[in-house]
Amino acid sequence: MTFASARDTAAAVREGAVHALDVTDAALRRIQQADGRLHAFRCLDADGARAAAMALDAARANGAPLGLLAGVPVAVKENVAVSGLPIESGSALRRGVRAAVDAPAIARLRAAGAVILGTTCMPEFGHLAFSHSPLGPATRNPWSPAHTPGGSSGGSAAAVAAGLVDLALGTDGGGSIRIPAACCGVVGHKPTLGRVPHAPLRLGFAPLSHLGPIARSVDDAALMLDVIAGHDQSDPGSLPPEGLRYSGVAAHPPTAGRLAWAPQLGAAPADDAVLTPCRAAVQAVEDAGLHVTTIDPLLPDLTEPWAVLFDVMLASLVRGRMDDVRRQSDASFIACVERGLAASATDYLAAEAVRRDAWDAMRALYRGFDAVLTPTLLQPPLPVDPATGVTNAPESWAERWFQHVYPFNLTGQPAVSVPVGTTPDGLPIGLQVVGPRLADGVTIGFAAAVERAVGRVGPPPPLPS
Repeated sequence: MTFASARDTAAAVREGAVHALDVTDAALRRIQQADGRLHAFRCLDADGARAAAMALDAARANGAPLGLLAGVPVAVKENVAVSGLPIESGSALRRGVRAAVDAPAIARLRAAGAVILGTTCMPEFGHLAFSHSPLGPATRNPWSPAHTPGGSSGGSAAAVAAGLVDLALGTDGGGSIRIPAACCGVVGHKPTLGRVPHAPLRLGFAPLSHLGPIARSVDDAALMLDVIAGHDQSDPGSLPPEGLRYSGVAAHPPTAGRLAWAPQLGAAPADDAVLTPCRAAVQAVEDAGLHVTTIDPLLPDLTEPWAVLFDVMLASLVRGRMDDVRRQSDASFIACVERGLAASATDYLAAEAVRRDAWDAMRALYRGFDAVLTPTLLQPPLPVDPATGVTNAPESWAERWFQHVYPFNLTGQPAVSVPVGTTPDGLPIGLQVVGPRLADGVTIGFAAAVERAVGRVGPPPPLPS
């Protein structure tokens, strides 16, 4: 039951083949069994989840129709507001802070019948591509505890990969959905900026941060997006509906189209361990009838302008609490904040100018192509300290690792990481599908085409005891 699809779970609950409470209890047992080693959850709301499941069962017994995600277990990254639960964002500076109301995406999930099991771990304010924080143990990768699950939505991706939940909500300000999706062998969709409203607490990432689904299949990710997408007045940057059912698109992926394959998107090349399964996936897509053209690198190194925007946003969150930051925060977070405080208004506007240049480059590319395929990451999941689970990679190594993801936070385009295989050592590898801005349906369609051509990547091996 814990590895069933969200679609199958919801259908079974709606039809009365299984009770929502049985699904919830199975998920809670799986969490009890595995999360002591995985550390995916920050806060488990077992009582709240069981109460929500019992309410669904009572509603069905009384003849009420149930929603699209009836009884589906869902986890939520801990920087998204879930009423009554901690919203600590991985930081000791926010220890004990609880959300007063549900974020719009959470309210929509509840209205669709999803059962919120709790919140998942993340690094401090999402500043790392890994999943350790001052608040507790590092999240482990379900495929290999000796490697990072990625971040910053690492707890969400690990929970989905390990069968603790069917779906999870993540945020992505510089790859934070797609990085852990690639590391954990699941699907992670960063929708067009504004496709999913981001409120009431945006954590300063208004220009960069996207909310989106993490799932074990493109179809399940699309089903979740059907529920959470759409304009909300509380987020002035949110978009109106695209006017289609994303799950319908995923069920009928395109059989023709013009795809660009960029094995090297910018300044740095990907490792052979990444390129081998990605190239095989691209060949499978081409064999299925889609037209694929290999393109040369089309972007400069965008690390510095993205980092300026990101670090300034981090600094804006804590600028009045620097004594507390220096006492309670990770050294890496302190360094980001200090860089953000040191950046001038001119530096910020210069970074925005580079952002416009990146948008122009991508806009020109899409005159000839429907979507772009790239390796999600340039290296496999990075190793961690066996005892602590902390990744001590040099900063330059870590930045090179995810140079294919943050350009699309600068441009606001939709991008999906789809698992396409593993390295010889058994570590998951993701292929990124990037669509034109506003065209989430196009992006999901080609992601589903990749998944269909390659086949599903199986669940991770059993967690070591």
